[in-house]
Amino acid sequence: MRIGFFGFGNMGRAIAAAMESQFPSIQTYIYTPSGNSPIEEMPLDLDYYVLAFKPQSLIDFQFNFRPDHKIISILAGVSVEKLKEKFKIEKIMRLMPNTPALYQVGAGLIFFSSAFSEIEKEQSVKLLESTGKIFKMNSEDQLDRATGFSGSGPGLIFELARIFEEELNLLTNSELLAREIIAQTFLGAATLMTNDLSSFEDLRNAVTSKKGITFEALTVLKDNELQNIFHKAFLAAYKRTQDFK
Repeated sequence: MRIGFFGFGNMGRAIAAAMESQFPSIQTYIYTPSGNSPIEEMPLDLDYYVLAFKPQSLIDFQFNFRPDHKIISILAGVSVEKLKEKFKIEKIMRLMPNTPALYQVGAGLIFFSSAFSEIEKEQSVKLLESTGKIFKMNSEDQLDRATGFSGSGPGLIFELARIFEEELNLLTNSELLAREIIAQTFLGAATLMTNDLSSFEDLRNAVTSKKGITFEALTVLKDNELQNIFHKAFLAAYKRTQDFK
């Protein structure tokens, strides 16, 4: 398997590392504007080409794809039709990965253009499952609506972890290993969520005693409309995906 990457930031590197870990025989070819190799040196006979640069860079990006090439686009919000129009090829899949892909525990969303055969779809999913779980989307709008949850999700979770750490340090005068405590707490909660198939509400209730410590904390969050804040955040993320149409 031979795969070319256009752009090699955090996400591109995470995908490449996961693929190479799972499939050691994979050969990767990398082009970045700041690199030493000109774009003309990218081979024209690779199995896949990954568009891993920022969506804003698409307007200036140029490469002479062949009609039979297969593209994996991780450009958030950029539609299949827009890529077809620019590159004049049909086999385009949109992938929305997230950075835990580096450790093969990512949550990837995928949508295929109609030009792919079922065998090609299966082969592509098998390759991408090296990054974690792959969830097939029925439409591009479905992928765009879910992007803020899986694609942006780690960033939001990291922000929550930062708040937890900062507040723990404030309450303990930084006397504890706050980062380690918080990281382990998040890991433990995630492990419970993936192994116990109860609803998230049931999991929450199972650790919440009426008038207890967790109850008091959750009451403050509810009184300050935490869910409404997240609703606005996810809606803003979805609207941003529409800016690149």
